[in-house]
Amino acid sequence: MKTKRSVGKTLVWVLAILVVAGVVLWFIPTNYLAVAPGITGNLSQMVEVAHGHSPGRGKLLMVAVEIGQLNELLYLGAKLDPNVEILPLSYATGGLNMKQYEQLNYAMMSGSKLSAEVAGERLAGLNASVATVPGAQVEGVLKSGTAAGKLKAGDLIVAVGPYKVTSPSQIRTVMQKHFTYGEIVPFTVIRNHQRLVIPIKTMHLKGDPAPAIGVLIGQELDWHIPRPVTIKSENIGGPSAGMMFALEIYDQITGKNLARGRIVAGTGEISPNGTVSQIGGVAQKVITVHRAGATIFLCPQANYAKALRMAQRKGYHMTIYPVKTLSQALKDIEIGTSANA
Repeated sequence: MKTKRSVGKTLVWVLAILVVAGVVLWFIPTNYLAVAPGITGNLSQMVEVAHGHSPGRGKLLMVAVEIGQLNELLYLGAKLDPNVEILPLSYATGGLNMKQYEQLNYAMMSGSKLSAEVAGERLAGLNASVATVPGAQVEGVLKSGTAAGKLKAGDLIVAVGPYKVTSPSQIRTVMQKHFTYGEIVPFTVIRNHQRLVIPIKTMHLKGDPAPAIGVLIGQELDWHIPRPVTIKSENIGGPSAGMMFALEIYDQITGKNLARGRIVAGTGEISPNGTVSQIGGVAQKVITVHRAGATIFLCPQANYAKALRMAQRKGYHMTIYPVKTLSQALKDIEIGTSANA
């Protein structure tokens, strides 16, 4: 027969073991990433167009999700939370570590702002434009890649060996057609207005049939934006706020007051020509904008079915519009021409 004192000691030991186990699990990382409901931002407070109109009644909101690598303890909690989506780390980050992934997302946010400025100003009737710069811009360098310590973010690759390149896709074609793994290849780059030739040994990246050097590349662009715009995104990364940035820019230039007393939220990557593209975490974004009081939610056509399922499962009274272009999003806000949830 156990006494009260012995039972108390047992409970203390059990509690101590659980605390120690929790501490241990906290410091063990997993290969998974969590996507959870996040925050919204009032765009009239984030975007300022030079000589633009003051905001009217209502709000246009952007939305962002919370993303982070899980440790063993958080993984257990995430498995029990129906509002959290768990993704394999390699699938979500494309093989980048979390620091590189964050840097890439901040770079994508910067590009998203510029695309939104062109798209929004063009929609408002201004002569905004963007042109490609021949070559391929280095956007990131993998620490494990052979280009580490040789190429830098911002370098413009203009030739691989004797072959001139004018786009990122050309580099892959040239590498696959003319070079092999382990070969030292001279890369011609423009850095700080100087032309450099840098020899780099090619390598094999898992799942990629072409020889590689471990860099992320994109197309450098030359932007013409007539009306200066300031967008404060704080610590938010990724391209998914682009469509809503563009709508806010349009709203401030034209003074249309798109919200008209409503809370209108949305998400979608924007291109300079106004095309709206698919984004991630749409289910968690539906939850986030509902918590912010939004009654209208704009999302890319490709994300519509998933967004609608989440809203219906939660019983939200929210109108969801699937959009493919910025002009369509504008019509949906103004006259509601698309299908409703």
